[in-house]
Parts: sequence; structure tokens; C-alpha cells
Amino acid sequence: MAMDRFKLILVVLLVVIFGGGILGYLAISKERAKLDKILKVELPMEQAVREIEVSVWETANAIFYYMVEPSATSLEEYKKQLKDVEKFMIKYKALVDIEQEKKMVTKFERMWADSVSKAEELIRLRNKMTNLRKKTWDSVHEADDVIDYKIQTAFVEGLPDLIEKEKAVREVEASIWEVINATNYYSHGQFQKTTREFPAHLADVKEFWGRYRKLNLTSAEEPHIKEFEAVWNRSLELVNESYALADELTGKYLAFWESVHEADDVIDFEIQEHLKKRLN
Repeated sequence: MAMDRFKLILVVLLVVIFGGGILGYLAISKERAKLDKILKVELPMEQAVREIEVSVWETANAIFYYMVEPSATSLEEYKKQLKDVEKFMIKYKALVDIEQEKKMVTKFERMWADSVSKAEELIRLRNKMTNLRKKTWDSVHEADDVIDYKIQTAFVEGLPDLIEKEKAVREVEASIWEVINATNYYSHGQFQKTTREFPAHLADVKEFWGRYRKLNLTSAEEPHIKEFEAVWNRSLELVNESYALADELTGKYLAFWESVHEADDVIDFEIQEHLKKRLN
């Protein structure tokens, strides 16, 4: 009887030990499988998303530098970061297996494509601004040269109004450069001060040129006067185009900045939040 009870206890202990071992093994296997999935899926997803976000902002930063001063370096960096966004998005998409995640990816890609389109337009406009600045600069130089090497050399010593002529054209010369300086400042950053000074400088050119035109002019001066007026009017067209382009650039840069933030918000508040739930 005692032997039977001992056998029964032994059997029960073996069942408990064996059963516990099986349960423990199953629990360990389950945790191991979970950890293996995290290492092979969720962790690479997290890494890819982080790389995408970093490259998004590095792209925006490259555009910022290009807007300030176009250079081959900033343009190369922009293109490199675009490729990185694409590369890591491919890695992330390969691990996506939930419909909700696919929709978030589609939303991000749509917004990012809009940001890239805006960036390309900014590059185009910034290049246009570079060319426009050079054309304006050359045109104003041409107007200045007409005064220096044609109008003033046509002045005749001893004739009436010579001193008044000299004073008037010198004021015109100074004022046309003040106009172009105000334009350059504005095109670099829309400084409010230049918007106030610009009309005053234009008015000065008009006033002093008008004074000169009312003085005793010689026949030698007449063709140069017409030439200056033609060149200056062309310069003013370029100046006005510069102001309009500067306004367009500012508006489109702000729109680009907003679009990048919107794309980044999809990563921060949708993709990453969902990834946290997967990890939990």
C-alpha cells in the first residue's frame, strides 16, 4: 500500500515536472519567436523610418542652402538625400504587411512627391534669379557707362550750365546704383527697409535726370541721352522682374517648407505611432 502511494506520488511529480518543462519550453519558444520577429521585421522597419525622416530634413536643408547661394555641392547633396529617401522607403515597404501601413505609405509618398515637385520648382526659379541678377547688373553698368564715357565726355568746357550738368548726372549715377542695391537686398531676403527706399531712389533718378534735361544741351549730347534712357528703361524692366521673382520665390519656399512638415507629420504621428503598437 505504501509502495503504491509512493508510485502515485512519483508519477504525479513526473507529470508536473514534464508538463512544466513543456509549458516552459513553449513559453520560451514563443518569446524567442517574438524576439526573432522584432529583430527581423520591426527593428529594421524602425531603422528605415528613422533614415527616411533624417533624409527628408537633409533634403530640405540642401534646398535652403541652394536658395541662399546656389552651388554644385548643395545640389549634389539634395540629389543624394532624395535617393536615400527612396532607398530606405523601399526597405520599409518590403517589411509592411498590414493594410493600414500600406495606406500610410501611400499618403507619405503622395505628400513627399509634392514636396519634391516644389523643390524642383524652387531650384528652377533660383537659377532664374541668378541669371536675372547678372542681366540687371550688366544693364545698370551699361547705363552708368553711357553717363561716364559718352554723356560727360560730350560736355564742352566754357558753355553755360556745365557745373549744373555735372552735378545732375552725378546724382543720377549715384541713384541708379542705389536702385540696384535696394533690388539686390530685396531679392536676397525681402528686407522691409528696401521696400521703403526703392521708390525714393527711383524718384531721385527721375528728378535729377529731369534737371539735366532742362539745361542747355548740345547736339553732341542728344544721341547719348536717348541711349541712356533706352538702357535705363530696360534696366527698370529687369529690376521690376527681380522684385516679382523675389516675391514668387518667397511664397513658394514657404509652401515647400509647409509641405515638408506635412510629409514629416505622417512619419511622426502615423507611421511611427503605428510601429510603436506593433512593438508593444
